[in-house]
Amino acid sequence: MDLSKIISITGKSGLYRVVAQGRQALIAESLTDKKRIPVHSSVRVSSLDEVSMFTTGEDVLLSTVLEALHAKEKGKLSVDPKGDVEALYDKLGEALPNYDRGRIYSSDVRKFFVWYQLLADAGILDQKDEKDAAGDEGDKEGKEGRKTKAAAAKGVKPKAGAKQAAPKASGASKAKSTTKTIHKGSQRGS
Repeated sequence: MDLSKIISITGKSGLYRVVAQGRQALIAESLTDKKRIPVHSSVRVSSLDEVSMFTTGEDVLLSTVLEALHAKEKGKLSVDPKGDVEALYDKLGEALPNYDRGRIYSSDVRKFFVWYQLLADAGILDQKDEKDAAGDEGDKEGKEGRKTKAAAAKGVKPKAGAKQAAPKASGASKAKSTTKTIHKGSQRGS
């Protein structure tokens, strides 16, 4: 699951996906209603990829906790994020057994489960399996390309089905232009 493009914007509820980056603002799309908004540099933004949760040992990335909860819940949350806080803490304990109860506030737990539900509804939690399969195919193509380049360097002809790499541009320098710049004053005869 790739959470690097998913952000939380201070002062706005919900989660947003970064669609584009302009010179002075990010363009973000809401995960719930797909409306796009500009996010200026003066607004505080948190990427979910960088958020971690407090534990009694080392802090754990939010994506790891979300994956563990998704494995237990199968995309449908069994507790209400606005319901009983103790039930939420118990469910968090199933996904992250060594969480630090003293440093994770009830508002944080509620926000975590709201975010989980938003990500599950948007289908972001299910994207891991698709990316891994695509990544394995990309590795195969990359290995074939490296084999072809190595064979070409040795003077061996590639196999019939193998992809050939495009030739690289030569390192020769471009010829310098011998054009003379003409100033306005010299054009008028002055």
